[in-house]
Amino acid sequence: MSTKSVLVYGLAASVLVSPAAHARDIWDLTGNDGSNATRSEIAPGALQVHDLEGVGGVADQDWFRISQKPYSSYEVLVDGLTGGLAPVPVTVPGTELGVHLVRDGGAVVPSMALGASGSARVLYFRNESAASIDNEFVRVSNPLCLATCTANEQYRIRLFDTTYGIPRFNNSATQLTVLILQNTSDRVVYFNAYFFDGNGTGLSVSSHNLPPFGTLVLNTATVPGVAGTSGSIIINNDGRYGVLTGKAVSLEPATGFTFDTAMVARGQ
Repeated sequence: MSTKSVLVYGLAASVLVSPAAHARDIWDLTGNDGSNATRSEIAPGALQVHDLEGVGGVADQDWFRISQKPYSSYEVLVDGLTGGLAPVPVTVPGTELGVHLVRDGGAVVPSMALGASGSARVLYFRNESAASIDNEFVRVSNPLCLATCTANEQYRIRLFDTTYGIPRFNNSATQLTVLILQNTSDRVVYFNAYFFDGNGTGLSVSSHNLPPFGTLVLNTATVPGVAGTSGSIIINNDGRYGVLTGKAVSLEPATGFTFDTAMVARGQ
């Protein structure tokens, strides 16, 4: 390789690694992610890294399309904050990173602080309907550096599907099923238990608050519309991914036999 070739190669390499090449994240460049016109989307299990660099004197916002499936629940976790996104002290109201669910019509659901410093944010939401919701967005913004934010102001965002399933309950013939749920977290968790017959037709829903580290034991035969039936259970909630654990126990009084069916996370 000639000296000239080495110089050209070196210049090309320096351009590729130049900080200016990363002045705006790729979603800003390709997805127009600054409003509800965004094409950017985040799905359960995905991890993305974004920045909030202001451009042309305009503060950046990142909007994400999400698809909420029927009877499902979700958690958005935003952490790994860098630069001016992690203010000191983070306990001052209005200095925290803005992470919201923007509902159809403009109403917003705020996030909560997570962890020791409170700079990381977590957002919970549920779809309690039988239809998918595809017209709501997750929005991330920063109230501090605004238009002066640089490409150093970065964060990670992850979406988790926090829905659980129990493939079998049986309240028919001589059996009855008891649902047992435990909350392994240190905050109250609200949940809905949706009952379906073997054909997937909705039968009923039972809603409860689980206290921190608490356990619920529910005789499913006492839930209106569920006595004398069998099928499956879907559970959505407003807790973090994995904080609920449980099972359905079908009892056969005549023999004393029990049949356990574990509750499983839907997966990412």
